[in-house]
Amino acid sequence: MLRHRVAGDLVRGARAFSHACPTYARAPSAVKTHSTKAPKAGASTLRQFLEARGLLSTPAASADGESHKAPASTTATALRRSRLPVGKAKALALESRALREQVASQHEGDEAPIPAPAAQALAVPSDLPKVVALATARSYNFDALVRSGRLPPNWQWLEDREVIYLPAWPASQDALGMGSAFIFRSGCYVTWGMSSEQKAALYRDVIAGGQDPIEHLRYEAAGDEAMEFVHLPAESTRVVGDLIVVGPPSKEWTDRARADASTLLLQARLAISQGLAASARLSVEEAVLASYLQSVSPIPEQLELNGKVPLPRRALIRKMGTLLRLRQQLNLDRDNFLDDPELYWENSHMEALYRHTCEALDIKPRIESLNAKLNHCEHLLEVLRALLTEESSHRMELIIIYLIAFEVGMALVSHEYVPTPIALWQWVQSGW
Repeated sequence: MLRHRVAGDLVRGARAFSHACPTYARAPSAVKTHSTKAPKAGASTLRQFLEARGLLSTPAASADGESHKAPASTTATALRRSRLPVGKAKALALESRALREQVASQHEGDEAPIPAPAAQALAVPSDLPKVVALATARSYNFDALVRSGRLPPNWQWLEDREVIYLPAWPASQDALGMGSAFIFRSGCYVTWGMSSEQKAALYRDVIAGGQDPIEHLRYEAAGDEAMEFVHLPAESTRVVGDLIVVGPPSKEWTDRARADASTLLLQARLAISQGLAASARLSVEEAVLASYLQSVSPIPEQLELNGKVPLPRRALIRKMGTLLRLRQQLNLDRDNFLDDPELYWENSHMEALYRHTCEALDIKPRIESLNAKLNHCEHLLEVLRALLTEESSHRMELIIIYLIAFEVGMALVSHEYVPTPIALWQWVQSGW
C-alpha cells in the first residue's frame, strides 16, 4: 500500500513539476550568464570579468561586419509588458511614449511651433540617460571600503550607514544626479546617467580594486536592471511604465517631509534606486533557481524510464540543502525580498514611490513565481526521499526475513527435527 501511495504522489508531483520547469525566461532583465561571443585573443582578464557580469557591453558582429546590439532596456521592457494585462501594458506604453515625445519636442526648441504632421512624425529619443542597478555579491563590506580610501572625497552616508552616496562619479554633480551612484550594503550599486565604461570604472576602481576584499560571496554572474529617465519640470517624480520621470516633488511629499527641494529629490532617487537594486538582486536568485531547475528537471523522466531513484541519499540531501538555502535567501535573510527597508518606517513619504517602482518591475509576481517553483522542487525531493526510505525499509525487511529463516533452520537442526549431514552419513554407514 505504501508503494502504491508513493507512486501516486510521484506521478502527481512529476506532472506539476513538468509544468513548472520546461522553460525559463527571467523578467524583467537578463542576467549575463555567459558572453555571447568568444573573448578576443589578448583580451584582459578584467574586461572578460566585467563583460561576464554585464558591466561592459559585448557587441555582436553582423553579417556585414558591423556591430549591432539591441538595448537591454528594450528586451526588459518587452518581457515586463508580456507579464502585464493587455490593457494596463498598453496604457503604460502610451503614457511613457507621450512623455518621451514631450522630451523630444523640448529638444527641438521652443522658437517656432511644430506643425501637426511634423509633431506626429517626431522621432522619440532613444539615447535617454539610464538608471542601472548591478548586483555583484551577497553583500559589501563597508568598513573595508571606507578604510581603503578609494571613495571620492565627497561621498556621503545615507539610510543609517546602509547606503553610500557618490554625488559625482566621474562627472560633476547636477540637479538630476547625472554621474552619481548609490552603493548598497546588500551587494548592489545603482548608477544614474553613466556610460558602460564609467560603470565599469566605478566597479574596478572603487568596489573591486585594492587588497581588502569588499565583496562578500561574489556572484558568478551579476544581476542587472535598467530604466531610462527624463527630466520634466511640469511633471511630478514617478515611474511610468518603463520610464522614470524626474520632476518637482508632489505636494504630499512637501507637506510630509518638510525638507528642501534638493533633499526631496535625493530621497526620491534613493527610493527608486532601492527598487531597482531589489530587482537586480532578485534576477540573481532567478538565474540560480533556473540552473537548479535544469539540474532536477530530468529526474521525473529518469524515474519513469528506470523505475529507481537516480540519486544516492547523500546527493539528495545536498539537493535539499540547496533548495532550503534558496528559500532562505528569498524569504528569511536580513536583506530578503518580502520586508520593506527600514528607511521607510521613518520616511513614509518615500514608501509609495519605492512600492510603485517595485510594482513597475513586477517584484511581487516574480517572488510568488519563485516560491511556487521552489514548492514544486520541494515536493519532488520529498517524493524522492519517500522512495529512498521505502527502498531502505524494503531492504531491512528482507534482511530480517533472512535472519528469521536462518534462526528457524538452526533451531530445527539443534532439536534434531532436521538431520545434519553427519547424522545422515552415520545412518548410511550403519545400514540405516
